[in-house]
Amino acid sequence: MNGQEQLLRYLQQHILRSGEELSLRILENSVGTIIDIPVVKRTVRTYRQVGILTLTTDMQQWQDTSVPDVDLLKWTPGRRATLEDEQQAFEWLSAGWIIKEMRLKRDGKTTDKLCYRMGYRLFALQWQRQDQERTKLAEQLESCRSRAARLQRQGTSVIQNERKTLISLLQSRLIAHSSLTIDELEGAELFQAQWSNLKRIQFLHFILAFILVSNEQDVFDWKEIGARYYKEIGGSKVFDTHKDEFIRTLELWAGQSATHLGLISPGQITPIYFSGPLEGQWSVHRPGPVHALTDISAVQDDYHTSASTLWLVENRGILTRIAADQHFAEKSNCLIICVDGHIRSSHKMLIHRLVANNSINQVLMWSDYDEDGFGIAREMMEAVSASKLMLKWICHDHQIITNWMDYQTYMKKLLQESSIEQEQVLGGYKDWNRWIDH
Repeated sequence: MNGQEQLLRYLQQHILRSGEELSLRILENSVGTIIDIPVVKRTVRTYRQVGILTLTTDMQQWQDTSVPDVDLLKWTPGRRATLEDEQQAFEWLSAGWIIKEMRLKRDGKTTDKLCYRMGYRLFALQWQRQDQERTKLAEQLESCRSRAARLQRQGTSVIQNERKTLISLLQSRLIAHSSLTIDELEGAELFQAQWSNLKRIQFLHFILAFILVSNEQDVFDWKEIGARYYKEIGGSKVFDTHKDEFIRTLELWAGQSATHLGLISPGQITPIYFSGPLEGQWSVHRPGPVHALTDISAVQDDYHTSASTLWLVENRGILTRIAADQHFAEKSNCLIICVDGHIRSSHKMLIHRLVANNSINQVLMWSDYDEDGFGIAREMMEAVSASKLMLKWICHDHQIITNWMDYQTYMKKLLQESSIEQEQVLGGYKDWNRWIDH
């Protein structure tokens, strides 16, 4: 297909409307390089001109490797732009970057609308860049696949059975996904739907890097993952941009907290705020004020509680308000943990250990009454669902719901009307005890 045929095909596919066609006789008699091509619409009874496309047919200059203005690179075939600078518009049109589209009224003569559209040269440049990007992505995906296959052949030196099982699961999913084509990767369900292919491939490299360091070390820090994988200055920071998302998705793939695979810290020390009785090998906390653990101590110590009721609250304001009543936690035999928004792996690991403790027989969950709070309520439920406990969700009207399906129905209805923060419905000592006794 020669250049002129490609140009005409572009116009037919992206510029013309349904039932329209180009009157191409002008091409046979054109003298200059900028021409006006009539757009006509033909029916059984009528034949009328509905528009005019002004463009250049000078294909020679398209061999020039110059790039257009950065603003033009944002254009799409469907965009209809108005350009106030006529001289600039003429230069872009002469270079083949844009097309002038004039739409006519029913008389076929009077101008109705005028705008500028993406030209074929700009379309071809963007397509070429996308093709190069796809090739680059395919090479990155192949690199990940070959390294993952080589690692699988080498086997693992991990002795701990649980970690060996988790690594094996991650490896099988890594091999399966790195063996996909770019198109197949885009539709893969185990990634977050909004991720680009580039981000999906970066995540696969992250999984590979994580497996490598988990194979070699009992415990490791976040920064070691990228540093040991890339082995160059700045390697430790490569995955930082997507740290939280990558850790959460890795945990979904493994079905376990990243701490079970050796990650002791996500590159920073994260506090876990709580109030109530909590005891570990190196520390003892009594009911009273707000206390704090670090994510590292949550992983390395074996904590247990004598509390019979566990509270999981989204916000620190709730925790500090309940803890301000210094005798409540002790008298009601409660442990209140603030998850600080979406539940991190260290919070999840601590909660898993505590609910496995025979003393806890019920869990009260309290999050904001908005979209995020609804998601956090689900995460709270999932964190304790392995144990057979009485689960309670606190509603905005101080009522209690004890079934997740009912709470979902309640939240979906509430979200259609309003969003409410926990702090707006704090309640007091009598309310808290009523919820416990419900």
